[in-house]
Amino acid sequence: MDAITSLPSLSDLLRQNSNISATQTLPSTEMKVGGATFVPSVASTPSIRFAGVGQIDRVAPSDRATAPGFADMFEKFVKGVDQKKKVSAQQTKDLILGRSDNIHEAVVKSEEAKVAFNLMIEVRNKLVDSYKELMRMQV
Repeated sequence: MDAITSLPSLSDLLRQNSNISATQTLPSTEMKVGGATFVPSVASTPSIRFAGVGQIDRVAPSDRATAPGFADMFEKFVKGVDQKKKVSAQQTKDLILGRSDNIHEAVVKSEEAKVAFNLMIEVRNKLVDSYKELMRMQV
């Protein structure tokens, strides 16, 4: 409960964020729902006002941060699995050549690579199953 009470208030957050402007007057076309007030703008995209705090302006699409796509995320996942495999192979090679005597670390890295690879295979299988299910759907 202490963690929740130590959070900043909405008005503090609005003061800290330069993208949000506070206005004191509300147009006559406002709609109140709970603690929020919805105000249609001239461009017919609604603005939102919170009980006496101010208007939250819309952010232009060019100003938004773009999230990585599914392909990028999956590519990073595969590269991470590959990296784990390479680290495991290097640890095993070092152990065999006598450069390292840490058997425990080599076994742990090998198991990590094995689990990561099995996870990747399962994710691939689920994706293939999902694709097949989508192809069977009638539109």
